[in-house]
Amino acid sequence: MLAGKATQTRRWDDKLRWRGSLLGKVTSFLLVAVALAYVSGAVTGWLMLESSQREEWRRQAKTNAQISSSAIRSIYTFVTVDLAPSGQIVRILSSRQIGDDQSVLDTGFIPADVLALASVQTRQPVWLMQFDPTTTQFTVISDSDASGHGIVITDPRRTNNQEPAAGEIFTGFVSIDHQRHFISFLPIETPDGQILGALAASIGTADELLTLRAAFYRNSILIFALIMLATGAAIVFVMHRLFHPVPALIDALKRIARDETGNVTPYRRRTDEIGQLATAIETLREAVVEREHLRQVRETAAQMEHLAHHDALTGLPNRTFLQKSLISALSDSLSDESAINVLLFDLDRFKPVNDTYGHAVGDEVLIMTSKRVLSLLGPDDLLARLGGDEFALIQKVPRHARHHGQRLASRILQAIGRPYHIGDLVLQVGASIGIASAPEHGDNPALLFNNADLALYASKAAGRGMFHVFKAGMTMPGSNRTTLGEELVEALAKEQLEVHYQPIVQVTDGRLTGYEALVRWRHPQRGLVPPGVFIPVAEETGLISDIGRWVMRQACREAASWQTGLTISVNISAREIGQDDLPERIRDALGESGLEPHRLEIELTESLLLEQAGALPAMVAIRAMGVGIAVDDFGTGYATLSYLADLPFTRIKLDRRFISAIETSRDCRSIVTSTIALARELNMATTAEGVETAGQLELLQVFGCQSAQGYYFGKPELQPRLNSLHPVAVIAAAQ
Repeated sequence: MLAGKATQTRRWDDKLRWRGSLLGKVTSFLLVAVALAYVSGAVTGWLMLESSQREEWRRQAKTNAQISSSAIRSIYTFVTVDLAPSGQIVRILSSRQIGDDQSVLDTGFIPADVLALASVQTRQPVWLMQFDPTTTQFTVISDSDASGHGIVITDPRRTNNQEPAAGEIFTGFVSIDHQRHFISFLPIETPDGQILGALAASIGTADELLTLRAAFYRNSILIFALIMLATGAAIVFVMHRLFHPVPALIDALKRIARDETGNVTPYRRRTDEIGQLATAIETLREAVVEREHLRQVRETAAQMEHLAHHDALTGLPNRTFLQKSLISALSDSLSDESAINVLLFDLDRFKPVNDTYGHAVGDEVLIMTSKRVLSLLGPDDLLARLGGDEFALIQKVPRHARHHGQRLASRILQAIGRPYHIGDLVLQVGASIGIASAPEHGDNPALLFNNADLALYASKAAGRGMFHVFKAGMTMPGSNRTTLGEELVEALAKEQLEVHYQPIVQVTDGRLTGYEALVRWRHPQRGLVPPGVFIPVAEETGLISDIGRWVMRQACREAASWQTGLTISVNISAREIGQDDLPERIRDALGESGLEPHRLEIELTESLLLEQAGALPAMVAIRAMGVGIAVDDFGTGYATLSYLADLPFTRIKLDRRFISAIETSRDCRSIVTSTIALARELNMATTAEGVETAGQLELLQVFGCQSAQGYYFGKPELQPRLNSLHPVAVIAAAQ
């Protein structure tokens, strides 16, 4: 029962919605207009028909009066008639009563025979009536079928609100013998105007006369119903075709209001107002898409600006932000004569924790460490994470910098030395701290960091778990950059440098697409020296150009021997991009190796572009060769979006900081998705760096990233294993 009521309610609601819709209103209006037009026409027709019928009846009644009076005059020779100017008989004149006994004797005809003769000619009943002055009524004394004797009727002229007058014939409906007849009522008067009686001639009963009208009314109503049905169907059909796009356009506007702008507005090709409306809605949708795109770009820029200066894991400022803050703090200290301490510290026994319990536990240790140290700082102090388990701290003090630095370092060691409770694990780590003070140990950021680093090394060398303040004469074995630079010259001459290749795979199916070339130094005593150690020395000494030229030639030569389609990516340094002969060097490397230009891609970091504002001509020349250009470490600089619009990039490489936290950080996920969407809009490819887990790869698949590289697919190796990757296994592991 309740279901029936609910169904009925829904039907009623649907009816109300239809009536309130534009289609319902227009359809109803047209139906009402058609109905009014038809009804007005029908009523007019009915009135005209009735008027015409009554006029016809009057003419017929007067004609029957003429015929009846003529029949009477042919028998009763003493009877005369009075004519109207039109020739119509208006009354019968007789000096005595017609139909009395004397009339029968004189003529030999009884009144019934005379009336029968008139009835034969009119084909309708005829009555002869006698007037009673005392009652002013008429009594039928004879009729054509001898059935109405003795019937008394009132003067029909009075009944129809007419005042009897001499020389006047009446036509209309009168009840005679229980039937209504339309009659002509012709008075019989004496020459001096005394009423003797009347001659009534019928043209038919009311039932007979009104049958045609009733049939006309019925047919009119039936035709009206058929016309309304046909008209309603036609109107609904036409209106439905006309207004059918309206609900779709309304839905399009509602989707735009909900920021669902993926669907193109239909009906834009129509040439009527609907097409104009659809075009206007499409223009609005495109404007909203553009506005949303600009909003996403602004949000992405703001997020990138934040992440460019903050660590994704701990939320602490990073090295870039720390250096800017230290410059500002040093400037302020000169004006207010205050002091600054720079504390560098890293965690002891952190690597065994990371190796034994995994990166998740290691990350939690880093987060807890940052929280413990932050709780010890003052409002003007700044804590930053430099990378890995390395942290730096700027402490602002009014005076006695050494005393305040040592006190803070002691509290930090105590805080970090407390056990770390992570799940069921209880871990114990420590820290080593190096302290340098300004202006005592230096008045510029580079010198302060270098001295604090020397003090940190002294703490580690002394047994860890302690702090040292910088003292003049402190040194770090192996830190002599001059010696390292001399050894690097020798390494280049003796071919101690190696090019290692890290695989790049397609995210959707794990198919190998190419490699990135990474330079390594295999030192005869130090072993494999990481690029983070010798590349800065090479840049300072100017050897980076020679190393870059060698890496370019070696990588192109190696890639030329691979199967067709695999690409090679080579990093370009800041010094190289600023040299005019870079395009020529690349052209020579391609020519010597025979490698197709489209299989080579150079990688430029954003910070490098900031240092070389005049890099555009070289990039345009390189791109003209067909060589791809990728922006590396995307999101770590300051003006990424403007460079994407101005420079001929073909690929964006997402920095490993974003990828490493993509599973845990909503901000990083937002950065990655926004960057991929932006690259798609700019017709650029995307590559994710530093992929290490199946979960990261799965998210990149969902986000639509094209390719990826990282330890999950393979570490950089001297000899690329061209056939060692198993795409199906890679994707299966990710899923």
